Amino acid sequence: MERPLISEDETLEKLGPYFFVQRKAGQRLTGDSVELAEFAIPDLNKNDRIIDLGTGTGAIPLMLAWKSGAGKITGVEIDREAARTAMKNVEANGLAGRVDIINRDLRELRECFPEGAFTAVVSNPPYGKAGAGRISPKTERAAARAGLHGGLSDLISISAYLTGRKGRVFYVFPAARIAEMLVELGKAGFRPVRIRFLGGKTGRAPKLFLIEAGKEGGIPIELASAG
Repeated sequence: MERPLISEDETLEKLGPYFFVQRKAGQRLTGDSVELAEFAIPDLNKNDRIIDLGTGTGAIPLMLAWKSGAGKITGVEIDREAARTAMKNVEANGLAGRVDIINRDLRELRECFPEGAFTAVVSNPPYGKAGAGRISPKTERAAARAGLHGGLSDLISISAYLTGRKGRVFYVFPAARIAEMLVELGKAGFRPVRIRFLGGKTGRAPKLFLIEAGKEGGIPIELASAG
């Protein structure tokens, strides 16, 4: 690995064993993405083909390459500058060939891949609904915080296509929208497999949840013993 050259608009940090370039004006790496990667990693192996939808500057692909042993990882990012930085991260860390970055709208991915091309989808999608609340004047941050390039139904629909009948999805999303998430997953034929809540301080409701879902199985239901 060679230390990458950065511009005055970028910062250089370390992410595990890797160099990690971020854009000062872009969406920065958050704890949500770290939690999502750590949530998915135990269920991934060298045979998995993973796609990260809305990869930003490629933090999740780097973490999965570092810790999961997955043989093939693809990051998809609609913002051109963010995608370019993600490509720089891949090349600087010698991951070309194992990790690919695609500059594309996720709603166009049916044109790029056959159905069932991946065994797992990972995504830290925008939390807000398009048109709701204040929108950041910085395009990349606005897209990362609100569904400007497709909403939750678009994400789940393309995830169902990319994973086919046996793949899985891993998402992080606001706890306040869990019912919406479960409804949309059900429409696409997904069943929750694991759910973990995050950010709940003592006496307060959690802010986020992590979810793994698939077309097979489901969350076990335990019955209390009689009496």
